[in-house]
Amino acid sequence: MRRVNPQYSKTLRTTTRRACLAVATTLITATGALAQAQGNSPWENAVNVLQTAFTGTIAKGLALVAIVIGGLTFAFGPSRRISQIP
Repeated sequence: MRRVNPQYSKTLRTTTRRACLAVATTLITATGALAQAQGNSPWENAVNVLQTAFTGTIAKGLALVAIVIGGLTFAFGPSRRISQIP
């Protein structure tokens, strides 16, 4: 059996580590690119967040409160006589 030069073994380990790091970096970068190619862009995510915010239960509750306050203001606000309307 032939002995391997220790310097060659160290070089081989370093090269293997660099190759693994390069492959991992490529895969991580490709995953992000594929996600954007499938329509999950940051703009679409922002639009989805806004859509959820404006159509969620909190937004519906706030709209109901605004309608009730507007109705109460109209019903019990200062009354105008017909002679006061220009």
